[in-house]
Amino acid sequence: MSFFESKVGENATGRVSKAYSVAFKQKMVAKLIGKHATSANRLSQETGVSQTALSQWRAQARNVPSMALEKRPRQTWTVGRKVEILAKAAELDGEQLVAYLEREEVTLAELERWRSLLADDQPSLVAAKRIKGLERELARKEKALAEAAALLILKKKLGDYYSAVEEENTDGGSEK
Repeated sequence: MSFFESKVGENATGRVSKAYSVAFKQKMVAKLIGKHATSANRLSQETGVSQTALSQWRAQARNVPSMALEKRPRQTWTVGRKVEILAKAAELDGEQLVAYLEREEVTLAELERWRSLLADDQPSLVAAKRIKGLERELARKEKALAEAAALLILKKKLGDYYSAVEEENTDGGSEK
């Protein structure tokens, strides 16, 4: 039995479950995702479908590699292309989002994974290593700058000292 199929009959709790069409389930999942996504609780109140069923459909849809029946070859996405798709998807909701994802050959699971990776505040391993290296380089340069500033101050003080000594020597010699 696939994600959107359901049986009419008793479930594990003894309740009679209601059958929903594939199109209806897809429409409900589409309303649960996207820019103007509705919470499962609110959608449940609007449609009369249980909140549990809506949440399960959304979770199952995220785990389904493709809602289409045909298998498609795994596509490699560039970071730039992912950003473009995420930006466009953020502007869409419901059926428009589903149509856009089908057109771009992106699954809901992929889109959700990209969103979650983008929402993470933790940088990737490569970015973390680069940041650490840049921080070390910055610390080294700050230390070198502090040393250069200290040398300049010492040079100025030494220059002032020698000019004061020379003035004393020239002043002292003219008075005699």
